[in-house]
Amino acid sequence: MRAWMFGVRRWQAALALTSASLLVYSAGLVAPYNLFALKLRPLVDIGQLAKSKPLAQAGFVATFAGLFGLYYALWRLCRGRQPRSVWAAVLGGLAAANVAMLWLYPIGAADLFDNIMRGRITAWHAGNPFYQTPVDFPKDPFFWYAAWRAFPSAYGPLWELMAAGASRLAGNSVLANVLTFKMLGLALYAGCSGVIVLILRQHAPERMLQGLCLFAWNPLVIYETAGNGHNDIVLVFFLLLGVYAWLRGHSMAAVAALTAGALVKFVTALAVPLVIVAGARAQPPGRERWLFVVKGIGLSAALCAVAYVPFWRGGDILSLERHATLFTTSLPATMQAILPQGWNSGFSVHGLVYGALALTAMAVAGAAWWLTRSGDKSGWAPLQATMAVLLFYLLVTCLWFEPWYALWPLALAALLQEGALARIAALLSTTGLWKTIFFSFVIYQYVPLPWPAWVETIAGPVVLGWVWLYTLYRVAGGLRRWRWTPTRLGVVFGRRHSSL
Repeated sequence: MRAWMFGVRRWQAALALTSASLLVYSAGLVAPYNLFALKLRPLVDIGQLAKSKPLAQAGFVATFAGLFGLYYALWRLCRGRQPRSVWAAVLGGLAAANVAMLWLYPIGAADLFDNIMRGRITAWHAGNPFYQTPVDFPKDPFFWYAAWRAFPSAYGPLWELMAAGASRLAGNSVLANVLTFKMLGLALYAGCSGVIVLILRQHAPERMLQGLCLFAWNPLVIYETAGNGHNDIVLVFFLLLGVYAWLRGHSMAAVAALTAGALVKFVTALAVPLVIVAGARAQPPGRERWLFVVKGIGLSAALCAVAYVPFWRGGDILSLERHATLFTTSLPATMQAILPQGWNSGFSVHGLVYGALALTAMAVAGAAWWLTRSGDKSGWAPLQATMAVLLFYLLVTCLWFEPWYALWPLALAALLQEGALARIAALLSTTGLWKTIFFSFVIYQYVPLPWPAWVETIAGPVVLGWVWLYTLYRVAGGLRRWRWTPTRLGVVFGRRHSSL
């Protein structure tokens, strides 16, 4: 966007866009759905609040349509080096929008309250959230707020320790707990923004504000972090910290950061072998490379052992059976739904689970092989490989897709030049919100369908269909230009990072 085309300066245009965004956040979300207006009632979501209210549903859709439109305009405005006045307008708007969204009731999901409840199991009941569930503590004041009452923790031990600390700090007040957990997320959101700026300041200063805007001003990031209080921002912080350490030449620190992220959610574990392979390749051939691999694996294993010690009761704590048979809004969910009724048995479900696991492992192995052959000396190859693996997981092998998962690759997209990988990540963050709209305003209200067969047959294509099509288009176009040499693999997903 050329601000001078409208007869205003860039900082004035930035201030107008951020102010308009703040107004939309406040009027469309915070005013009707704040913590006080909803009186902190348990298990309230946007589907219930807007049920049989077409104007409320239209308002919710229009709010996010407006926010993404303003977000795109601001991102375009922030291209290139910007003066301090533009930085001030953007950062001031970010702070105001997040403070406003801090008071939003978590209308997208009850995960915040599940996290609070499991933190209380550890901090207040001296229990173990990997083996005990909210059902075991029915007298706890947060019991009726938890949605997954019969399920143990789906997260890692590092997150459960953080949740226990936040719960102990907040005490027994519902409002204090909600705000404490949200502010924990906002602190790490600020950390993510700072790491993005630090990386781009060193390697691509002309894209510093644009990269920050791509991630931090994304409406999905603000809605799911400050608004709904999801903890994905924690693993995103460790993911970015790992990238920062790697680019600074601290390979073992990168392994440690990514392992810490995996101890929040397993996702960053997909990047650990890629960094180890890339770090080993940077060593002299022979003994030094194998020694690096052993050190990297040993460091990661030691961190995992230390984190699991407070909760360990045996190897079943690592079992895939805890949540591995849950499907929704994904390619495996669609496949599971369309299987003939006789095939939709435990055997076929487990076949999909282990098939998805095998494909994910193959994607990581393929990315690692590419790293050994790429010839890239800039240091950005592990980031590109990690980005490709995360997108492959989300679009192909993820069993249970939620909109806030789009934060993972979006954080890496903020560091890359414009290209297919970055566009896919940005598109995923936009289309992911259609899941909320699809389930809350269509399926549960106007088009009731048998669960899960018909719903899951169409849920994945409705929510992810555009991303699937765009990804296939880019892969097909890249393959037409690709010559079979390992160093050319990056052409499938567009341009390399060339700032170094």
